[in-house]
Amino acid sequence: MVWFTVRLDDRPGALARLAAALGERSVNIGGIVGIAEDTGGELMLQTSDASATREAFAALGVEFEEHDDGGSLEPDRMSVDDVRRGRGELAGT
Repeated sequence: MVWFTVRLDDRPGALARLAAALGERSVNIGGIVGIAEDTGGELMLQTSDASATREAFAALGVEFEEHDDGGSLEPDRMSVDDVRRGRGELAGT
């Protein structure tokens, strides 16, 4: 399973454009963790099709990081700092 971390622009509709680009490619968002801070935000998400996700991000010009969790990632146990750092690790490890 691959998780992606993206930094969203601080403008209305940034998340909607990202979701629409994924939907146009029939990509389902299976997991999502996000944080908004002042004028920035990061989103960590897991999708049904990593290749199509990369294509969608490229079409939008969105920079991203990939994290292969090896089956150990549990987003509900991640801290805000983990999301900020874009780490695919459990909080406290």
